[in-house]
Amino acid sequence: MKVADLLDFEGRPASEVPDSATITALAVKQFSFLPQPVTVQLEADEAILTFPEESNAAQAEAARLAERAGKRAAEGNYQKAISILKRVLELQPSLHAARRNLAMAYVEVGDSDNAVNHLIEVLRLDSHDAWSLVVLANLYIREKSDKETGEKFLRKALEISPNDAWALNSLGALTHERGKSEEAISLFERAIQSSPDFANAYLGEAITFDAMQQPDKALTALDRLFIRAKAQDARSKTVFEKARQLLARLQVDLADRSQSEVFKLVQNYKAEMEKLSGYPIRVQEENLEGKIGATIQMAWKHNRDFHLVKIRADYPPPIG
Repeated sequence: MKVADLLDFEGRPASEVPDSATITALAVKQFSFLPQPVTVQLEADEAILTFPEESNAAQAEAARLAERAGKRAAEGNYQKAISILKRVLELQPSLHAARRNLAMAYVEVGDSDNAVNHLIEVLRLDSHDAWSLVVLANLYIREKSDKETGEKFLRKALEISPNDAWALNSLGALTHERGKSEEAISLFERAIQSSPDFANAYLGEAITFDAMQQPDKALTALDRLFIRAKAQDARSKTVFEKARQLLARLQVDLADRSQSEVFKLVQNYKAEMEKLSGYPIRVQEENLEGKIGATIQMAWKHNRDFHLVKIRADYPPPIG
């Protein structure tokens, strides 16, 4: 791995490169979770690590258990998955995928400390694991209230994978929180272009447009969400529910804002119909049966000198 990455994990600036003995000690300490002994060879700006390989039997059993853990996690039984994955890493500490899955299981049960620790170990094994960087960033932002560190991880993920929809979406949400609405919209759009079925980005865009007092654009973003987006896993349920709640509120807000204009249109239409039919129109509220919203009784069919429109008495004011 890069010596700069070793220093970064210790919070040291890359410009202050320590001596070889210190670098070696840092590497041995940071990779203490691997089979021992770990040896370090320095070549230019690289630290090359070697360690004893796990036995074939241990690797085979680890693979079998890792598959079982994946099934438990898919069922939502994360505690069981954690228990199995711990055993997997006892058998094969170098199994990168199992370490990352363990970190994700800890995220799901709300154990952010263990999740962070294992994600950092994953990144020590592969500093270009963009997915782990995004998850780590969100943990720092949400659980540790450390937005600066979270943003650093997100931008590093985007250096590795410029079109990563999750990284773009998370950075868009952080940018929106900082009041940079136009920049946030741009990030959400990039996420959507990268992954058109990614619901989170549409919702983030809608929330940002709503905060910008642009309800029409917010509704358009939600329309795109319900047309294009797909549920990716159990967490998507929350995203779609939030989208439905925002849609309902925006529709009520728009009805309230346009009530005066709609009232004028209705009155103009009423006057036009009275002129064409030769009869006045009366409107009255009644407790109509079932789901009937309104009924119209024509004057000549009911031997009256006026048309009668009955509307539900329990409609809210913007509708009634």
